[in-house]
Amino acid sequence: MSKGASIFLGICAFAISIIMVILESTSYIYYDARDVYRVYLNGESLGLIENKKDLENYINKNQEAIKRKYNVKNVYIPNGLKIEKETTYNEKIEKVESIYNKISNQEDFTINGYTVTISDIKTTKNKDNDKKETQKIKEYLYLLDEDILEKAVNDVVKSFVNEKQYQDYLNEVKKDQTAIGTIIENVYLKEQISIKKSKIPANSTIYSDSNELAKYLLFGTNEKNKTYKVKSGDNVKNIAYDNKMSTTELLIANQSIKDENSLLYPGQEVVISYIKPVITIIEETHSVKKEKIRYKTIEQKDSSMYSGTSKVIQKGQKGESKVTRKIEKHNGKITQALIVNTEVLKDPVNKIVKIGTKASSSSGSGYYTGPIGPANISGDWAWPTVRNYTITEYWGYGLRSDIGESSSRMHDGIDIAGLGCGSPIYAANNGTVIYASWYPGYGNYIEINHGNGIITFYGHLQSIYVSKGSTVSKGQNIAAMGNTGYSYGCHLHFGMRYNGSSANPLSLYK
Repeated sequence: MSKGASIFLGICAFAISIIMVILESTSYIYYDARDVYRVYLNGESLGLIENKKDLENYINKNQEAIKRKYNVKNVYIPNGLKIEKETTYNEKIEKVESIYNKISNQEDFTINGYTVTISDIKTTKNKDNDKKETQKIKEYLYLLDEDILEKAVNDVVKSFVNEKQYQDYLNEVKKDQTAIGTIIENVYLKEQISIKKSKIPANSTIYSDSNELAKYLLFGTNEKNKTYKVKSGDNVKNIAYDNKMSTTELLIANQSIKDENSLLYPGQEVVISYIKPVITIIEETHSVKKEKIRYKTIEQKDSSMYSGTSKVIQKGQKGESKVTRKIEKHNGKITQALIVNTEVLKDPVNKIVKIGTKASSSSGSGYYTGPIGPANISGDWAWPTVRNYTITEYWGYGLRSDIGESSSRMHDGIDIAGLGCGSPIYAANNGTVIYASWYPGYGNYIEINHGNGIITFYGHLQSIYVSKGSTVSKGQNIAAMGNTGYSYGCHLHFGMRYNGSSANPLSLYK
């Protein structure tokens, strides 16, 4: 190697060693440890800030609109925000304003208030007959004042319960249980309601007025109620029917209207919104009523009278009984009616009719006990169940919200209950069975054609004793009461169609 090359290599080696020393000496930079705060929103880190109080004060200072809206002094961090202390050496520290903006875009700030939890409690039993309760959260509500909850719930109770009877119940007024009338024995909520002080989201619906809260608990919405202006000739019944409501529902929605016979004036505003209660008011009553006992029609054949003719030889007279029931209602709808005592005050007098059997060349097809045309739809029709029944729902637009259906659904018959599964069901009149089998919704189901455009039908049956094509007579036992199909309990769904359209079956018995 030449002398010049050796000198060059020596210089390069020296330079490299100098660089290595410099790099080694500058690779260790020491930072002081710092206590900072990491901000988490719903488990996700938003960054580090120097001081927790700075963020809290910044939020409070920049939320004057919320303070004015709810008349509060302070606004707080969101419920999903956590600020945890930690130590760092060189991690970037965010400005409070930057963290605030991130929170504003994702979560609501909070104020002091109350959280109401409404829960369904379901009780089940295991094989050892031990009870087990399961809780399902149904609703969260937010209030500024805890006192409005009790008043609002009490207002909802009064929507479904007779106010005077309710006051007597609250005041523990003692009444004669044999006297005609209704005594409330218990009123309570099906759901469990709890309330606790908490930080509540400022942009949620927050109730500060008991009337607004009561409206929500009754209608299930915060939207403005639909109203109708009364016209000349209007009454409670026709307004309800025209708006696909039951009169009961209309009265519940309009507390100032006392009953279906109340007089209305032109221009009066009536609420026609469907109710959809958030809570379930259970009312248990002791009821004593005087009720009419239907008379029977006895037909006697008479060979001296021509076929197709008839003569009433004894008019029927209704009897009277005193019936005592224990009744349970859920939001105004009867769900159970147990008869505990029946006293006959006056026996009915049967109607006796002579029926001609003498042959005549001009005679028709024979005597028919049913209706003879549109002008005479009512007549001697047999009631389809035994006595001491309870009608739990009537024909027409019914209050359906308690079983999860639309309130505007048309109930195409009457529900007759209180007699127990297996009790006899009778044909309402002479006719031909045109259907006797399972039918969706109605369960075991029978239809009878009585002629003159009238068909009666019988649903939710336990057993069917007739078949399609059978001829049946008035009062014949055709089935047993049951709880089949879409049914809330043991009852008969009894309906009528007139010329193909649904009609009120009670019109047969006027």
